[in-house]
Amino acid sequence: MHPLMVKAVAETAAVVRGVKPDQMSAPTPCRDWDVRVLANHLLQVAVALRLAGRGEAVPGGLWADDLLTGDWAARFEDETRQAIAAWAEPSAWDGVVDMGGSAMPAGLAATMLVSDLVIHGWDLARATGQDYRCDDDVAELAYRFVAQTGEQGRAMGIYAEPVPVADDASMLERAVAISGRNPSR
Repeated sequence: MHPLMVKAVAETAAVVRGVKPDQMSAPTPCRDWDVRVLANHLLQVAVALRLAGRGEAVPGGLWADDLLTGDWAARFEDETRQAIAAWAEPSAWDGVVDMGGSAMPAGLAATMLVSDLVIHGWDLARATGQDYRCDDDVAELAYRFVAQTGEQGRAMGIYAEPVPVADDASMLERAVAISGRNPSR
């Protein structure tokens, strides 16, 4: 799992670095989110990934925080660098993590957060005219997570209904589509 995390972080960080200041108000594939809100969410995910990797509680209030101050792209890279280092420790995968007051197995928390980086990294790339290159093994991790949590996610308004894809769709296109995004747009 750790190598998949490293790959997901690297690709999402490349997209984050490519966001231009004049793109912050652009629409995204995420309903009701512009690039600024999406970028803030990705930074929140990076902080959560770092905290969870260290075995620290991820406060529920984190998801309401506005973290986009100063050089937010550099902060994203710093947070994810620290997260990768934390998750490199075998003990990071043991036990449970407090995710906003809910106990979650550490491995599941990592999978959830990495899947979030993949799906929202793709969203950010689409919104800012960039490519999101994702290895199939990383996309498959996101696909499996969304497939397993899709019903609950749709009930919570996190995912929309799955979008059909062609039989020859890539694993990334399948992951994006199962979350309710149209990979051809």
